[in-house]
Amino acid sequence: MKGDTDSIFLDTSIVIARLVHQPATKKRIRERLSKYDQSVTSLVVKQEFKRRLLKEAQYLLNQLNDKKSFAVVHRHIVDILPPQQARKRNICMEMLSTIFEGAKDPELTERAKRYLRQLLRVGLKDLDRSVDSLVWQLGCACAGYPVEEKVPYRRYEFGPEKCRRVAARCGVISFFEDHLDVVRDILKTLQSIPAGDKSAELNEAERFIDRAVADPSSICTMDPCLRVGDLLIALESLSVESFYTMNGKESQHLCRALNQTLIVRPKNPEHEDVLCQSSAAKWPAF
Repeated sequence: MKGDTDSIFLDTSIVIARLVHQPATKKRIRERLSKYDQSVTSLVVKQEFKRRLLKEAQYLLNQLNDKKSFAVVHRHIVDILPPQQARKRNICMEMLSTIFEGAKDPELTERAKRYLRQLLRVGLKDLDRSVDSLVWQLGCACAGYPVEEKVPYRRYEFGPEKCRRVAARCGVISFFEDHLDVVRDILKTLQSIPAGDKSAELNEAERFIDRAVADPSSICTMDPCLRVGDLLIALESLSVESFYTMNGKESQHLCRALNQTLIVRPKNPEHEDVLCQSSAAKWPAF
């Protein structure tokens, strides 16, 4: 971490990509991580991993149980999911693409079901083992709930997703209060971004900080893990010098506010990582 060791923070997009993206992308990520002494992620990343990847694994498993055909489920993902669910489609396609190729459909269907069940059962433990350190200080209570298999291949429980449901155990309020100076620095950065360059996520983060600073007791009622995950993850990473992501759009501003080096992994594995040193006066726009 800053001043202690050469560390790199992995956001949710990298944690998911190193598990389910194509081999060439995984290789690129391994090469990047090998340059650092320590890889770090956080509780909010763990919660997003559960919500974004493992919940889609259950969705795919349900589709396979219902349609009984890998090929039909694949076609369903391609043709049926609407544009508004682009993230869901992309994650599902990445998972399906990592499973197997060349097998006949009945065999492929069963193999896919076994893969998805295994992912649901041990995915969170694999995430913990895949990094050297987990930032826990923000105290995301939702992240502490395991995925429970209630009926094999059919029903899984993920625990609460909304902060307000676990407010008594959530550490976000005290974390914000302990880091108000940093939060205000982020707010100044967000306020300085021209309106046309500010994404919906950054606008939401700005509104959230305004209200949270004025009334910290309202934080859990706003369900920050669901609404401003990028902001919380940025705060969890503040002690780590380098921030690794596949999403530079929001991270470029948050990393500037925290004086971090930003490393963006392009989707195309033929392209090199984009390295934005904290000391550089200008970064490319994402």
